[in-house]
Amino acid sequence: MLTYARPLAQLLEQLEKLPGIGPKSAQRLAFHLLRAPREETEKLAQAVRDVRDKIRPCARCGNFTDEELCDICLDPRRDEALLC
Repeated sequence: MLTYARPLAQLLEQLEKLPGIGPKSAQRLAFHLLRAPREETEKLAQAVRDVRDKIRPCARCGNFTDEELCDICLDPRRDEALLC
């Protein structure tokens, strides 16, 4: 069995928690991140932080948004009598 340095093992463990990501996919993603430029990995980390901090359910329909109401609910052309 292959053992990894603690930071890499922790990354693999967290990646495997994502839906559809098994051990091999987690390894591919982790090794990609290790080879990627630092700016790319920083952008990914910031995007994950931003989505957790800024995205919430729309107050009217529950769609994901970064405002009180989503773009669909704010669209004046939307027929509110229709569900979809």
